[in-house]
Amino acid sequence: MRINAFDDGLRPELLERSFYDGIFEIPRLEPLEQIVEPAGLVPFSKRQKARDRFVHFYEHEAHYQDFTNHPEKYIKDLLEHPGIISPDNSILVEAPLCAQIANLFISRRNASFLQHSGVYQIPNVRWGDERTFTTVELPEAVAFIGIPHNSIVSIGTYGCCQTQDEKRLMHLGVVEMLKVLHPQIVVVYGSMPKDVFCDFPYEPRFLRFDNWDKEHHA
Repeated sequence: MRINAFDDGLRPELLERSFYDGIFEIPRLEPLEQIVEPAGLVPFSKRQKARDRFVHFYEHEAHYQDFTNHPEKYIKDLLEHPGIISPDNSILVEAPLCAQIANLFISRRNASFLQHSGVYQIPNVRWGDERTFTTVELPEAVAFIGIPHNSIVSIGTYGCCQTQDEKRLMHLGVVEMLKVLHPQIVVVYGSMPKDVFCDFPYEPRFLRFDNWDKEHHA
């Protein structure tokens, strides 16, 4: 694939081995040959402190900005861990829909690239406003496109359930995720408020992990 002479940050050349799904051609994550459950999680910025844990990206993007732009530089490093939770670029609900989809694409681009480079990963599912996880405006729930069904996924609630509106969006998003992806196991990084994790179409097995700071200052 030709490389754009101007660096627009999208880097489609990373997707030479990838396939796409949906009307926006979101990079697809291939189904896992086997489910490996994480025994623990460590933030990308702290990964050298816990090589026996899955690396996650549920932290401020400034901590992994270079990874976002140049994931190829980190393959060897990440292969020293049992796996990762796939990248998690923020999707701001107040942003235009095109910006929400663009950040989703970048997250999934890097996830697909790493998967084809041999890095085991649990798919991270991240949505923005209701247009990204329903068909209220688009013909498909773009947040779930390209994620394997009937398997394992991960979501991050840390910092995302502070207001009633955030809780409402998190609850609605989880409900739609369960309906569409029907995961067997859901990894949760952060809290599981009772008014969010309720009234589901079925109960998958939840694996919850405290955020790193709370765990290490308990």
